[in-house]
Amino acid sequence: MKPYRNVLRLELRHFLRSKAVLLGAISLLAFAFYSFFHGNQVIEHQQQTIAAVPSVQKHHLQQIVAHGAGKVAGTTAYYPFFYTINPPTPWARFTLGQRDVHPYTLKVKMLAIEGQLYDSELTNPLNLLVGNLDAAFVFLFLFPLLIIALSYNVLSEEQETGAWNIVHTSTAQLSRTIAGKLLVRFGVLLVLTLAVFAAACFCLRLPFSGPTFQLLLVVLIYVLFWFAVAALIVSLGKRSSFNATALICIWIFLAVLLPGMANTLVNSNIPIPEASETTIRQREGYHAKWDAPKKITMEKFYAVYPQYRHYPIPDDKYSPGWYYAMQFSGDLESKHASEQLFEKLSQRQNLSEIMGWFNPLIAAQQALNQVANTDLESHVRYLQSVKAHHRQIREYFYPHIFEDTPTEKLNWTGFPPYQPVGYGNEPPTAGILAILFWCFAFLGIALLSFKRNFLTIKDLTND
Repeated sequence: MKPYRNVLRLELRHFLRSKAVLLGAISLLAFAFYSFFHGNQVIEHQQQTIAAVPSVQKHHLQQIVAHGAGKVAGTTAYYPFFYTINPPTPWARFTLGQRDVHPYTLKVKMLAIEGQLYDSELTNPLNLLVGNLDAAFVFLFLFPLLIIALSYNVLSEEQETGAWNIVHTSTAQLSRTIAGKLLVRFGVLLVLTLAVFAAACFCLRLPFSGPTFQLLLVVLIYVLFWFAVAALIVSLGKRSSFNATALICIWIFLAVLLPGMANTLVNSNIPIPEASETTIRQREGYHAKWDAPKKITMEKFYAVYPQYRHYPIPDDKYSPGWYYAMQFSGDLESKHASEQLFEKLSQRQNLSEIMGWFNPLIAAQQALNQVANTDLESHVRYLQSVKAHHRQIREYFYPHIFEDTPTEKLNWTGFPPYQPVGYGNEPPTAGILAILFWCFAFLGIALLSFKRNFLTIKDLTND
């Protein structure tokens, strides 16, 4: 055992002296620290915006009340915005996910809600796999390139220089020699992975809690997957040029081509015209009520809020109660399209998770975003909470609108405060299992390939 340790020690020393190791490690660390800076910058800007919301809301309502002095509440209620926020989790700094695309603050009015929700396109989660240079990008896209650079010639270099023939004839434990070369590289990569993740925890101020360890677990098994891919290609016994080309092609396929193909498949199988259809139906449902008999509009409103039936609605002139009943009718008209939209978004998320079983990179990205609550599902939860808050606001102001309460006598800050949506805390079990499946599959195939291409019956017997 001691001679084997000496061999490992010599192999490690020889490996660390390589300029490729030094250059690769320095380049990766440079990208990593920039990603920490960028992640902090994006989230801190969002937090500053969110922190300013209460004062902005207070000042805005003061202006509205001052402007509406002498008018009834139903007239003034047309103007104010009511702000909602989607605060980032502590782990959003590690993986920004879709927070840089979807709004993290939304302001809504007393008007129909559906036309106010979709300030940005609700995209398929596969669209954003290549995005900001955050810590997740470093681990998912750059670490595989380092693994390729350090592993593609682990055996082929010695074969090409003729040194492998000497090794093959001078040692009786060839399998241990091969294992030692691979273990040295995997050990260095593992140490580098842990070092970069530890730096991420420090620089990004990640809490010492379960989600942080979930991020670490996803990163470790993802690195193991790429090392298994490299080991499989090396085990074929081809030249260094073949190994490097094959590994780069695999990286391009998994990181660029397959996500694009998967995105096209998801979009074609589950189209979502409902995002625009919902807004159009809401607007048509509202505008059509201007020419419709007021009784028809009010009956739809009374079916949900019968307590306002005893308030008179004049047929020959405008009234605030009828106007907001029209707005509510617009939401009723678009309710079915809205439900279909959220259902299809859920279907897209589920189909994307299935795609993750065919691409560990997609599985890892989704797993990290799920832990950090920066995925599409988290944004959908936020939109649903905004709709619930809008209903609370409507129901707070409806009595004052129908009773023609003067603006200055209404408590404009008494509406129920917005409650941010809670964090999803389900572990990314599906993503982890998908990556582990491919890890064990490639490692098993690599082991069989090594036995076939490098080890003879004599070598196996000696070992």
